[in-house]
Amino acid sequence: MLSKSSFKINNIQKKIVFYIVAITVPMFIVSLYLIQEFVSSELTKSEYRQAQLINLNTLKNIESFLNKTSAFTVKAATMIESDPENYQKMLPFLKENIKKNPSVFGSALALDPGSSLRKLYCKYYYRADDSIREKWLMPPKYDYLHSAWYYKVKQSGKPAWSEPYFDKGGGEVYMSTYSYPIIDLHKHFLGVVTADVELNTLSRKIQQLAKDKSGHIFLVSRSGFLLSHPNRKFNLKQTIFKYADFIGSKELKKAAEDMIHGKSGIYSISLPDGKYTLYTMYINQTAWSIGIFLKNSVLFEPLSRLKTYLLLIMFAGIMLILIMVLIVSNQLRKNVAREEKIKNEFILASRIQQQFLPEKEEIEEKNFTLSGVMLPAKEVGGDFYGYKMIKEKIIFYVGDVSGKGVPASLFMMASQMLIEDAIDEKCDPAYVLGKVNGKLSRISSTGMFATMIVGVVDLKTKELTFSVAGHPPFIINANGAIYSPITIFAPPVAVFEDLSYQNSTLQLNDNTTILAFSDGVSEAENTKREFFGTERIARTLQNMENRSSVAVKDKLLNDIQVYTAGQEQSDDLTIVVVKV
Repeated sequence: MLSKSSFKINNIQKKIVFYIVAITVPMFIVSLYLIQEFVSSELTKSEYRQAQLINLNTLKNIESFLNKTSAFTVKAATMIESDPENYQKMLPFLKENIKKNPSVFGSALALDPGSSLRKLYCKYYYRADDSIREKWLMPPKYDYLHSAWYYKVKQSGKPAWSEPYFDKGGGEVYMSTYSYPIIDLHKHFLGVVTADVELNTLSRKIQQLAKDKSGHIFLVSRSGFLLSHPNRKFNLKQTIFKYADFIGSKELKKAAEDMIHGKSGIYSISLPDGKYTLYTMYINQTAWSIGIFLKNSVLFEPLSRLKTYLLLIMFAGIMLILIMVLIVSNQLRKNVAREEKIKNEFILASRIQQQFLPEKEEIEEKNFTLSGVMLPAKEVGGDFYGYKMIKEKIIFYVGDVSGKGVPASLFMMASQMLIEDAIDEKCDPAYVLGKVNGKLSRISSTGMFATMIVGVVDLKTKELTFSVAGHPPFIINANGAIYSPITIFAPPVAVFEDLSYQNSTLQLNDNTTILAFSDGVSEAENTKREFFGTERIARTLQNMENRSSVAVKDKLLNDIQVYTAGQEQSDDLTIVVVKV
């Protein structure tokens, strides 16, 4: 057997080498011919992605600058919210934060006169001549109540950056203000704490990010105003649209329209000194947009070098592939033999597991019939069932081990052996589960467990006694009445060692069908990943009160097969039907 396999693999090995040489080498030669177009296209995309990373890094730097500028306002607002009446205690905190953070130009505490504080109050600290100064921003000279940085945050109740403006009567510079609302414990608006950033400072910070890059950066407000631009003629003086008219670029106008509407994109732009690629990104934090011009001649300069490297890699790749083919094909020969051995072991394991299931799937007696089936999802499974006649009683059980494959099948066989031993000792469901649970808990260290249901039908008194360990309960058809008996909840076996299970009893009528099953039945899935469900099981059982246990089992299997058509079985499936 092994010699034949080795002979086949050697032939395969020779064919693989032949096909690799016959197909791969011409393919690489053709690739060399197409390298100019193909590689250029792919590397261009790579350079675009690299440029986007530069754009994203710049954006993060701006966001970090703005976050650092405005972070103290949250703490200041919290200080006031905890003790509104002593709001003035927070003023030294504002002044100190301006001193420590050079990026903060100024900060104000503005109170709402309609709040519980009933104060018309706006104290402002700002940076001037290497010192921190203060002033009052009070109506009518400075109507802070109608300033955008105040009333818009009051209306929304959310922190926000303002549109750029010249703070006449305040800091006397172009700035943007971050306003954080002060909300008392009753959710009432008390005022705002602000942090101002001077736009000249922000612009210098942004232009510093463009150093050593093959291009330049600009920043626009939501209205299109240039907050930062390397050209002083336009920086903090004109809109992006004026700049587009200045260089005569329709493409830049289109990009500018997208930017003020919060869209990010990539654009090809012609500037006076050559062709550029423009990358734009919207800043949610401020509703501004950033744009980065990168010069194409510098951006794609690595292409020629990479093409040369790629040629060398291709030739080296041919030799490497041939070497790898020999290694892989040799390993393939070993793997086939190993897989064949594993396959045979799985077949043997499946045969052994089947021997633990009842020899007869169906039994017919004068006063009852029984039919059962277990269909594993793989070669071996974790479901099991069994039954035994003891005098005037029939005891049956269904179990489902956690997991699948060989570990589950081994745990299943151990569980079934323990159940059979416990039944021989005492025909009592609760005793059986307790006995199995105790032994499995002591010997199992894998974390595996099993759900089980054990039932005993006294054929003389027609009384059903059962005990459940985390398993789906029976479904019963009593002369057309479909129901599921209420069970006493208990966890699966092998979870808690010292655990006692309890019995439940039920008086059966003549012509009663008991259906026990594993969760592989109720959780069988169709192509939409929908479960078969217990309701469908109950509907299958409906109108089957005059049918045999075999007919009930076959009908349920057929309904499941129709429902799951086109979907691979995902879990073991076990059914036991008892009719008395």
